[in-house]
Amino acid sequence: MGYRFLQIVLPLIMPIFRFRVVGREEIPTTEGVILAANHVSYVDPLFIGAAIVERQLHFIAKADLFRFPLFGALLRWLHVVPVRKGQGDYAAIRQSLRLLKKGEILVLFPEGTRGDGVTLQKAEEGIGLLAARSGCPVVPVYVEGTGKVLPRGKRIPRVHPVTIYFGHPLRLGGETPHRETRRGYRRLSEEIMKGIADLEAKTHSPRS
Repeated sequence: MGYRFLQIVLPLIMPIFRFRVVGREEIPTTEGVILAANHVSYVDPLFIGAAIVERQLHFIAKADLFRFPLFGALLRWLHVVPVRKGQGDYAAIRQSLRLLKKGEILVLFPEGTRGDGVTLQKAEEGIGLLAARSGCPVVPVYVEGTGKVLPRGKRIPRVHPVTIYFGHPLRLGGETPHRETRRGYRRLSEEIMKGIADLEAKTHSPRS
């Protein structure tokens, strides 16, 4: 119900931000998918959601955000999966894998926290684990412009163009047994961040 409301409202307000979506056709439609995006602003999930309004998205968010009763209720209303940062949250892992097995789209921010919008941060191991165990394709996502819409320390959004870029799916899971280790998960996470970095570089390359 909550997500359906956003699916109706978001397309109405996105033109204000000269919102563009590039590469949406890269997202597989017949299986579970992990969307791995850079993270620079609290509004990133809204714009990613607006880029794929025809499907339900499930986001991963820090459990700390659920401590605030009203905000926590809103997150649950929007089907956000809470995860305890800095420890193995097996309940969140199981729930995420169930969603992927059902063919849902799971959105993660591999950096785990907001960056400065200039340099991509190191990825956490969790996304590598989910890629390995689910066997689902991972689509790199590069979000551009949201750091200007709602910068760090600001509470009132500004109008600024936003573009969401989707890259070619990466198929990383279930390749070799050694990947089902912590070192293997870390390497997969690094590969995913490289996919995001390559997509960023491509978007900033001179147009022919």
